Amino acid sequence: MRPRHRLWALPIAAFLAAVPLRAQFPITLQQRTIQEFDAYAQKIETQLAKRWHGQQEFLAIDGTAGARQKVLNGEISIRSEVADNPVEIFEGLIHDWTGDVFLPNISMGRVLSILQDFDRHAQIYPETSRSRLLQRTGNHFSGYWRLEKKDQILPVVLDAIDEADYEPAGAGKWICRAYAKDIREVENAGGSREKKLPLGRGRGFLWRLYGYWSLEAVNGGVLAECRTLSLSRSVPPGFGWAVKPVIKSLPRESLTSTLRNTRSWAAK
Repeated sequence: MRPRHRLWALPIAAFLAAVPLRAQFPITLQQRTIQEFDAYAQKIETQLAKRWHGQQEFLAIDGTAGARQKVLNGEISIRSEVADNPVEIFEGLIHDWTGDVFLPNISMGRVLSILQDFDRHAQIYPETSRSRLLQRTGNHFSGYWRLEKKDQILPVVLDAIDEADYEPAGAGKWICRAYAKDIREVENAGGSREKKLPLGRGRGFLWRLYGYWSLEAVNGGVLAECRTLSLSRSVPPGFGWAVKPVIKSLPRESLTSTLRNTRSWAAK
């Protein structure tokens, strides 16, 4: 049985699962939607920079008394970063989640190698059916994923290009900024009529996926914190009562699975 996880990447599962009912007709991603998402992401990156540069605690989980110790004891922490998640913007929704997991008895180098190993992501993460490294330049990685979510009312297959940059952030600490902007829906995937839709066109399951990893070596292992921002289409009028609960719960469940299976793979 394959490990149930998708990683940094990772955090891709958080979105494929988030929209099983809400997008029935093709739409076009609007420039205003992109601008509002980018503004939100920039605000988050400004907050993260304070942590990464030593102006605040390196990990957000340290802002809650006792939370770090619970994770070190084996719990997985998942939390929404906003009171009303997802955040509504012009013709779009931003999903903002953070999770923490402790990977025991492992080096920082080994954790980094898992996150960076695009050639193996399809073996590690069930919702990634294909993957490969496209290019590496120093600590910059460009990789490809084919993402599939078929166990829902509206199956979806997406091709995504992820651009990830890693850098040390002090003794025993690393960070990663990962951006998947080139995400295209695939019709008739695997068949003779397979067709990749133009960028920004489709049912709007997932238009952007940003992942921010903060890694700290501690107690002979690595405490990993991941914040994910995803952009999807807005809920069609009249469907909120049915869709909103799904949108709010499934990204959380997917991130939990991502972190749990990251830990399982790291233990091999």
